[in-house]
Amino acid sequence: MTTTIEPRTGMQFSVAEFLELDLPEPDDKRKMELDDGILYIMPRPRIAHQRTQGKLIQYFFNYQDLFDEPPCDTHLDVIVALPSELPRLFAPDLSVILRGNDVAISDRMIEGAPDIAVEVLSSDRNRDLVRKRQVYAEAGIPEYWIFDERNEVATLLELRDGEYVERTVLTADDTLTTPLLPGLEIPLAGIFRLRTQPAR
Repeated sequence: MTTTIEPRTGMQFSVAEFLELDLPEPDDKRKMELDDGILYIMPRPRIAHQRTQGKLIQYFFNYQDLFDEPPCDTHLDVIVALPSELPRLFAPDLSVILRGNDVAISDRMIEGAPDIAVEVLSSDRNRDLVRKRQVYAEAGIPEYWIFDERNEVATLLELRDGEYVERTVLTADDTLTTPLLPGLEIPLAGIFRLRTQPAR
């Protein structure tokens, strides 16, 4: 049964209580996360954010279609229960799980650390750049990609000795690759330099 209280950022919940939460309006597109047991509700994503997110997952799907047995699965906005002493249920814009990763996947969430977490910077840039960088490192996620559509930059971080270091910073003139997925190529011009369709 869904919890009927109106959730607000800063409220404290257990994992079970969080999973029973529902936003007041069925068409409300905000995301909720549980950060050390504290609820955080993110603003609705802007059109540019959704466009970047959609283009990225399309590149992953096209890559996966090249294989009879795809080397990864890619999930959009799925709750991920990260390994932690306190409840941390985060919802990366994209979660990439390599074949052989023993995370548990149910219809409600992913339990365990994905191999790549991807975030498109939102209005709360500090949360993506600082807090999530810390949390994803502590969870042992090997790569964290941050897309800054405002400045047309993608920062690829990789985990070394428990902390993220910058592997590279890419612009719209570059092509994104990763050693975790040989053959994956994402030309960032196709991400950052999209044009909206003219009004009809």
